[in-house]
Amino acid sequence: MSALRVGFIGVGHIANRSHLPALVPLVEAGEVVLQAFCDMDAQLLAEQARAFGVKRTYSDHHEMLDKEKLDVLYVIIPPTCHTDAELLAAEKGIALFVEKPQALDMGQAVCFEEAIRRSGIVSAVGFMMRYYPAAEQLRELVAHRTPRHANIQLFYSGAPVRHWTNRKELCGGSFVENSIHTVDLLRYFIDSDFEAVSAFYFERPCDPDPKTINLPYAYNVNYRFASNVVANVTTSRVLTNTKASRWETLVVCNDSLIEYSHSQIVENGEVVWQSREQANPFALQAKHFIAAVRAGDPSMVKSSYSTARNSLAAVLGANASADRGGEMIHLPTFVDNAR
Repeated sequence: MSALRVGFIGVGHIANRSHLPALVPLVEAGEVVLQAFCDMDAQLLAEQARAFGVKRTYSDHHEMLDKEKLDVLYVIIPPTCHTDAELLAAEKGIALFVEKPQALDMGQAVCFEEAIRRSGIVSAVGFMMRYYPAAEQLRELVAHRTPRHANIQLFYSGAPVRHWTNRKELCGGSFVENSIHTVDLLRYFIDSDFEAVSAFYFERPCDPDPKTINLPYAYNVNYRFASNVVANVTTSRVLTNTKASRWETLVVCNDSLIEYSHSQIVENGEVVWQSREQANPFALQAKHFIAAVRAGDPSMVKSSYSTARNSLAAVLGANASADRGGEMIHLPTFVDNAR
């Protein structure tokens, strides 16, 4: 078994804290080799190359893709930094992993998705919450129920750790940059695409200082699935100087109230599943992705670039609705208009 040659575009916070450590066991097992890193920050690039034993480094991804023969490419960069790496990977037949959110421009994401789909490469988007064992258990449970309604409340705590996640123009807002995880998780549970969205945001006063937060205080978003299930996702970003926080996920079915967390599932007040050990979803995601690449089977990935498009449309559509005073956005039309 020859090791798959892996390259990284972007070796910052998420790459070096989550994705690279998740690949280390696969490196040790001889399944992959970390062949090349690319990043515009020379100091960071040198530090991470030393930390993960990578000898080939680049400041330009075009040069890296020209010089290196890669089997797998990880693109772990902020959404406004995407240019043509996805298109080049598709053209060269390189399996592709892209961190969420895939883009802030729906038209760009549609362009990338169509190229990736035509190429037939294995692709994945970093919705790692699908890989919690609890998520699979709840999906199976809901498949034997009749879902009608879902609700998520997400109240952030703590100061932001990265500059670009402070600014709406760089990250799309907290609902796009972070709540997209839970939005995608709902789609996984219900096993249906989002069809329509209506949203209201409590906007923060505009501050031109790029060092400050200009994200909305709160996001209240309503969805309808293609299956007619309805959902509400509420996110707030006001608890920046306290450790208090809350995340609650509920799925309401006929005669069944299901409460979800990554460690247990409660139905009608009774614990029906509980995790025996703490799972690392990034490690499970990496294992599944590399196995899919080795098998040449895109269906082995829980969230391919194509299937993840609806989750991206759901959060960018929420932004569009809020900008239009809560107007309902029909998401298939929203995507078609982005072409």
